Amino acid sequence: MKYCLVSMFSLLFLCFSKLSSGQYYNNLFSYEFAIGVGAMNCITDIGGSNSDKTYYVNEIRLKNTKPSFSISAGAMYQNLLGLRLEGTWGAVQSADRDIDGTSVNAKSKTVRNLSFRSKISEVSLLAEFHPLLLFDYKYPPLWSPYVIAGVGIFSFKPQALLHNDYIDLPPLCTEGQGFFEYRDSKPYSTTQFNIPVGIGLRYEASDAVNLRLEFSHRILFTDYLDDAHSPGFVDAEIFRQYLDVANAGNAQQLYNRSLDGLVPARRGNPGNNDAYMSISFKVGLVLRRKARY
Repeated sequence: MKYCLVSMFSLLFLCFSKLSSGQYYNNLFSYEFAIGVGAMNCITDIGGSNSDKTYYVNEIRLKNTKPSFSISAGAMYQNLLGLRLEGTWGAVQSADRDIDGTSVNAKSKTVRNLSFRSKISEVSLLAEFHPLLLFDYKYPPLWSPYVIAGVGIFSFKPQALLHNDYIDLPPLCTEGQGFFEYRDSKPYSTTQFNIPVGIGLRYEASDAVNLRLEFSHRILFTDYLDDAHSPGFVDAEIFRQYLDVANAGNAQQLYNRSLDGLVPARRGNPGNNDAYMSISFKVGLVLRRKARY
């Protein structure tokens, strides 16, 4: 613990010393406006790994990658520390039918046969830190790796395909959300907070232009990104007690889509929340930055 505290205070001292020096640029603050294009994917209860062992990489199916777009505006202090407001738009999807492994986990998901898609809209406030710029250079380095972390709010709406139409899943209460008989299953909001964390690499193309490659993982506080959370299945007849005729009919067809017509052993995994991530290439216009050399 003592060494951790010493390291933390040493890092804070280095940051303060660097911020106080104003070494590389005439203006302490610069301002950046950026646009980005990239790709978005997710990790949820649906789809995922072909094996019984799951870890981050093997749970991401490349075929589910969807395009994303972002815009941001922020301020940097001596190119070392930054704060920006960013909007991101994209989509996620996953399907059990994409699993082709022979493990117990893969076979059970294949038989379960659930799938979903959802659009994602996000606004986040992100802090940015460039650790290599704590060291003194004769000239500011053109390449700078950095870390980001912040807080965001995002909206989603899972849908499933039924008779060639995509149906919104939240109104169907597929796990009995809000039903008296399933009091432990609560309705979920499609607007939630998240915590974005990530890494990036910045290239100083000129005093006025930055290029970035950035990866961001979103820690979520919901397990309903894919509309699957509860381990069990509700009684199909109960939908007609709470929903109108159209929604009840859709719910009865979508809550259980198993290939053999039987109730699968497990619908969702309440032990792990869902997540989504994106990788983006960004071009930034930098204002009020002029190198001293």
